[in-house]
Amino acid sequence: MGKAKTISGVFIYLRLIQEPFRERSKLWWAVLTIAMVGTLAVVANLIILAARSNSGLGVPVVIGTIIFAVAMLVTSSFRNLLIRQGTLSSRMGTVFLFGVFCLFGILAIPASIFLLPVAWLELWMVFVMGGVLLGVLLLFLYYGYSLLKERGSSGYLAMTGFVMVLAIIYMTVISYWIVPYDPFWINVGPILFPPSPGFPLGTTSLGQDLLSRIIAGGAVMLQVAFISVVVCFSVGVPLGLLASFRGGILDRILSLIMDSIFAFPGLILAIAITAMLGPGVVNMALAIAVVYVPSYFRVLRSQVLTIKELPYVEAAKAIGARDRDIMIRYVLPNALASVVVVMSINFADAVLTAAGLTFVGLGFPIDVADWGWDLTFGWHQLITGAWWVITFPGLMIVLLALGFTLVGEGLNEILTPMLKD
Repeated sequence: MGKAKTISGVFIYLRLIQEPFRERSKLWWAVLTIAMVGTLAVVANLIILAARSNSGLGVPVVIGTIIFAVAMLVTSSFRNLLIRQGTLSSRMGTVFLFGVFCLFGILAIPASIFLLPVAWLELWMVFVMGGVLLGVLLLFLYYGYSLLKERGSSGYLAMTGFVMVLAIIYMTVISYWIVPYDPFWINVGPILFPPSPGFPLGTTSLGQDLLSRIIAGGAVMLQVAFISVVVCFSVGVPLGLLASFRGGILDRILSLIMDSIFAFPGLILAIAITAMLGPGVVNMALAIAVVYVPSYFRVLRSQVLTIKELPYVEAAKAIGARDRDIMIRYVLPNALASVVVVMSINFADAVLTAAGLTFVGLGFPIDVADWGWDLTFGWHQLITGAWWVITFPGLMIVLLALGFTLVGEGLNEILTPMLKD
């Protein structure tokens, strides 16, 4: 094959390169085979689980979100093809992409009304949100592979982190529609029944299906992590930027306050604040945010102290630019890379801290499906030999925290190109 050839169409865009498929290495074929078999196994198990769902609509929800996600991938690939061919500009390509997404969202409305007329809006939101999350996962795997593979092992680990986090979020979004039993029901099976075909992960000390609680238990933990990170970012970034750029007495006072907070052990301080505020998603998020705001402040402050002395900032001051414009347009964009990495790691810390607060009895009410509660009760049942009650919730917490940690490593690789050298 002398030159590269192009085969293009509505659903496929392949660039045939000089090396034929038969020259691919055995490792390449092994990885491709494992990826395809693993994907088919996950989809098959998800559909089997959905077929046993308590809602009776698990299969339509899973298939609908998969169709929506594949449509996102095909539309995005077709858009890029039209842009390469010069048929569309980048701006019109974005409008085209948004229009197709809106069209699929509108088409999901009659399907939701047909399947569940009483609560069609909730079902439609699950179709859209689950489809978007799954679509983002497919787009990341499709476009992100070529970027992250250049980073070697760190890139593959980062990709694994993204997949883990998005998969758990997707599972949480559609959890209500695919759980075999209501996660709040008790005595759905024998008490402390070990894993079996009827109860794949066993049951709890109250006879609850542990698989249903595992699927639904990540919702409140993700809410706490998201709210705490948003609060940390919204408070720590502006304070760090203003204090380090202005300097003087403001910088000394804020630095002293942040160092004082940072001096306390994080979990102990979160326990004290949660004990004063009481249980609840918002209260736990605020307690965790207070603990981690100094991290944002210190990271951004160190970056700004370096950036504000660079020549382009001095040039902006020389031409009469206002301090506000310099901070927002010149300093902040160049300092945010480190903050984004801190955010992803903060997600992992927030998950572990939320689980710790629930473990010591300062988390959510007992009637809430939460991995932390299952971990607490499982610890008491471990001595009776019921290892599954504590193992699976603990494994989910570890996987979610590990996923966010790997995402942080990946962002650090992407936003710091010099690490490649």
